[in-house]
Amino acid sequence: MRSATPPVRPSTSGSRLLQAAARRPLATFLLLGFSLAYALAFLWGLAYHGVIPGGGLAAALHIAPDELTGGVLVLSLFPAALFVTWARNGRLGVRSLFRRAFHWRVNPGWWLAVLFGLPTLTVTLALLMGDQLRSIDVPSFLASQLMLLVVNFIVINLWEEVAWTGLFQTRLEERHNWLIAAFLTAIPFAAIHLPLLFFLGQPVTLASFAGAFGLYLILGLLVRPMLAVFRRGTSDSLLLVGLLHSVFNRTNNQNGIAATLLEGEARQLAMLIAVVLLTGVTAVVVRSRLGRQYGAELAERSRTATVSRTA
Repeated sequence: MRSATPPVRPSTSGSRLLQAAARRPLATFLLLGFSLAYALAFLWGLAYHGVIPGGGLAAALHIAPDELTGGVLVLSLFPAALFVTWARNGRLGVRSLFRRAFHWRVNPGWWLAVLFGLPTLTVTLALLMGDQLRSIDVPSFLASQLMLLVVNFIVINLWEEVAWTGLFQTRLEERHNWLIAAFLTAIPFAAIHLPLLFFLGQPVTLASFAGAFGLYLILGLLVRPMLAVFRRGTSDSLLLVGLLHSVFNRTNNQNGIAATLLEGEARQLAMLIAVVLLTGVTAVVVRSRLGRQYGAELAERSRTATVSRTA
């Protein structure tokens, strides 16, 4: 079987951090990413609570404080992913990662599945479970949801999935099957969101931390396998994986598609069922692509394409 990643470059630097990143890329990624994310969240927390200047940043940007925190947290992972990739695989590895991030030439059926699969399933299931459709201004609804989708995708979710799917989950799949790799990724995926508790206007206790971690973990255990299946189905398109993440957020959020279209309490359960159904059906469709050998072939294909473009 061919190597699943670009060749490891020989270390010519005396930097312990570079050597650590080359030897243990996932541990180094988590250390750097979480250190930066938590440090920036701490500084923003001090500003938000009036200890240092800058508390009006969220209002100036017209976004909620917790949404600004979420952006800070997930975007901290991207530079960590780039550093680890460069330390282990050099510029060739970084080019390969960016090539996967902008891989858009995928069968149109995958674009349709990514854009419409979750919203359609969620709304349909919620209606079957007793929710009712609201009367809405359709042009305004489409314009607002599309704008939010594009902004979330370009600013946050694409780069978030370059880190989680493009680096962390892909490397785990070299040692584990795709489902175990997704479940393992769900653990740090849940932990990176914990600082959000300090910006929700509620008391923060050990119990609330444990409860939040449990909820984020359950969410990760559902979402990470879905993203893993679509990565394989789309031939390693991190662009479509990031877009699917944005579609999930737009379908699930309090100002999202389901909440706007539906009146009732069934939409949240319908959303979870829709994720499981979409993952299961897609996994059956692409079952021949879920093996570790195909993952290695994808990596070799990406490396070869990167080399040919830079030759």
